[in-house]
Amino acid sequence: MKYILTVIFLSAFFTTFSQENKKAEDIFGLKAGLIGGWVSYEKAINESFTLNSEIGYEGGFLKGTNDKVDYVFTTIFSLEPRYYYNFNKRQEKGKNTNNNSANYISSEIFYVPDLLSSTNRENLDVNKSFGIIPKYGLRRSISKNLIFEFAFGIGYAWGENDINGVTSTLDLRLNLKL
Repeated sequence: MKYILTVIFLSAFFTTFSQENKKAEDIFGLKAGLIGGWVSYEKAINESFTLNSEIGYEGGFLKGTNDKVDYVFTTIFSLEPRYYYNFNKRQEKGKNTNNNSANYISSEIFYVPDLLSSTNRENLDVNKSFGIIPKYGLRRSISKNLIFEFAFGIGYAWGENDINGVTSTLDLRLNLKL
């Protein structure tokens, strides 16, 4: 009986101890979304802040002039400081925080350079643009190396040829941790 109580006590102690010292971690991975793919690296700055950087190839669809659906894909670079605001609360409740599984607020800064762009329509150009989008998101670890991300936000983009305006994002992505 003493042996069983000792094992239970030590297990509880080490579980509690490891949860208290858990903090944001560095993650390198490949992401796949609804329309695109990205290589990403998220660097932990402290217990709750990270800097997520991505290089991606993403696109969209639009109705063309001849009632056909046209597509365009292009390269995008982004930096996104993230604050995981409920990281400690999840730990206290005993919830999974592996792979930075928590809710976050962030501000994505992106640049679209019109590099390696492709489309099915002639004379359809990608405007070089720069933008900032404040976002709310959540991240959940599905397994040791598979992570689900959801985020949304509204921001502003500045483009060449004076094409500026409000922009939005809706991210649904799976991240394969490498």
